[in-house]
Amino acid sequence: MAEEKQKKLRLVTFWLFSSVMIVFAAVTAYVYLWLSPLSGTIWQALGASMPVTLLVALAAVILYVVYYFLIYKKN
Repeated sequence: MAEEKQKKLRLVTFWLFSSVMIVFAAVTAYVYLWLSPLSGTIWQALGASMPVTLLVALAAVILYVVYYFLIYKKN
């Protein structure tokens, strides 16, 4: 039973981390597409995409904590 819970937690961790990485890459690429014609650098694009990425990462952490408590509260 405990092994099954750990498998579920690892799977949720994988999906949440992957989602954050995909959002980071997509937002950074989108911002860079708008900045590059204006002589923007990749560092400016990274800086501009950080707030969105951090917000998504915070949401992922909250979802993980909620799922963790839900799965370990069940008997």
